[in-house]
Amino acid sequence: MQRHDLDSPPERAAGQQRQKVLGLLRNASGPVDAQHVADSLKIHITTARFHLTTLEDQGYIRRGGGAKVRRAGRPRLTYELAPRLDYADIVSLFAAHLGGTAEERERRALRIGADLAHRVRLARRRDEATVTDLVVATLGELGFRVRSVLNSFGEVTIQLCTCPLAEVAATAPEVVRGIQQGLIQEVVDLNADVIGAPYRVAVTPDPRAGSCEVGLVLSPTS
Repeated sequence: MQRHDLDSPPERAAGQQRQKVLGLLRNASGPVDAQHVADSLKIHITTARFHLTTLEDQGYIRRGGGAKVRRAGRPRLTYELAPRLDYADIVSLFAAHLGGTAEERERRALRIGADLAHRVRLARRRDEATVTDLVVATLGELGFRVRSVLNSFGEVTIQLCTCPLAEVAATAPEVVRGIQQGLIQEVVDLNADVIGAPYRVAVTPDPRAGSCEVGLVLSPTS
């Protein structure tokens, strides 16, 4: 049995804290500054500025249009959410209007995930020779961060963190599970001969305190 930890606890904590900063801005009635973030989350103002700058660099937030002057020549920087077509918002709306039982929603979501894999060109012939390398590379293209990989008796378990669908998974886990499984399964099926065997993909979205951990289990089927 072999395990690789790919994400340290400090990095996971920073990711979760940035999710809290995003949540704070999402619920705010207007632009907020670093001091407001620091006071609300009980963190040092330097840490608040660091998270705000990082989120701005990543395109999640932007400088607010209503910066005020605290003293002559010293404007107060404020931040607000950047307008963007968010994947989580789309999935959330999809989950709300899909209808049917949880099992029916998951089956439909799985087919959509498979179609999406082709639409965004994830499902293609690839060079990775093992199922682990194949799935880790695919997840990287999707923007997921892989925390750890465990190989045990031919079965591979991959733990992900900073899932972009955390909020959706809290209310519609079957839809998130279906989309993610459909995406990965389509890539694995297309490359079964390259990685040496067909594998079945199982997914477990697990929302936790504003972040999200997702477990993938890859089991050989022959």
